Amino acid sequence: MKLKELQKYLDSNEIDLLFLVTPDTNLIYLTQVKPSFAFLTITPSSANLYLTSLDEKPEITGVTIKKLKQGWEKALQKKVKKVGLNYGAITIEYFKKAKKMFPKAKFVDISKKLIELREIKTKEEIKSITKACKITDFAFNELLERLEKKKLFTEKEVALFLEKKIQEKGGGLAFPTIAAIGKNAAIPHYNTGHQKIKRGFLLLDFGASYNNYCSDMSRTIFLGTINKEERERYELLLNSQESAINKAKLGMRFNELDKEARKCLGKYSSYFIHSLGHGVGVDIHEKPSFALESNQEIKANQIFTIEPGIYFPNKFGLRIEDTTIFNHKIRPLTKSTKELIKIKI
Repeated sequence: MKLKELQKYLDSNEIDLLFLVTPDTNLIYLTQVKPSFAFLTITPSSANLYLTSLDEKPEITGVTIKKLKQGWEKALQKKVKKVGLNYGAITIEYFKKAKKMFPKAKFVDISKKLIELREIKTKEEIKSITKACKITDFAFNELLERLEKKKLFTEKEVALFLEKKIQEKGGGLAFPTIAAIGKNAAIPHYNTGHQKIKRGFLLLDFGASYNNYCSDMSRTIFLGTINKEERERYELLLNSQESAINKAKLGMRFNELDKEARKCLGKYSSYFIHSLGHGVGVDIHEKPSFALESNQEIKANQIFTIEPGIYFPNKFGLRIEDTTIFNHKIRPLTKSTKELIKIKI
């Protein structure tokens, strides 16, 4: 993935070697495989993936697969004067090993270039994320049918059902599924437990992965009979999300879009305690960033979430989230209904 572009960057910056090691997800990004353990070395003219005998030997265009064995780095040492590292991911342990492997080399951080490469998605990446989103939508629709039949009784059962349906369609799990009922939903990163599902809002945050690319979706449904206040807060949040989707335009700053979503929440904006979204790709959270201190701008073929939420401690929480792509305008890739769903219990 964008290997030649990266090699041109190494050449123009006189970097003899880029050195990556698992679990750095840039290794997955650049090779499109997910080994149990590997080193990836890239020069301006070649790329080598060193694998242990435990992993299957893949075929990767532009990358030579080599067996990881003692002394593998010796052939490189004489040629290397400047080494690129991803300071955002390499551990102290492997930074020390890199220094030992290349004792005479100068080390430079190329994390910003790697982020830049990954921020704009290729056609192949868009296809994989779109497929992951379709699997996510499928699992959600299957869950609604299951809940209607009153066949699930706890948060954990709800989460496991979603994960099972994702896997049935050939997907992996982008992250641990959140299923939170009532006051538990007021905790954005709640750890799904064995709480019995009952009357109230049931917040779901889950996503499939496909070809190592992630999707992310949140839906909040209501179990039982809803009152006027609960309905109004849901509609307010939905309006906030739709407003952000509709107002996004090329070159707009993500933090400005975040502010627009908060304006729609009015007096409830203080209950929106996280940013409006995040980039999605090989990692479930990657660039672009919506952080208030960030000045990143919306660009074509970026994929990111739009996920406003309002959380009322010890009462309930609401979040509506879609994985979206920007190309002239924001288009949701997760397409499950966002109209208020009410299920009898």
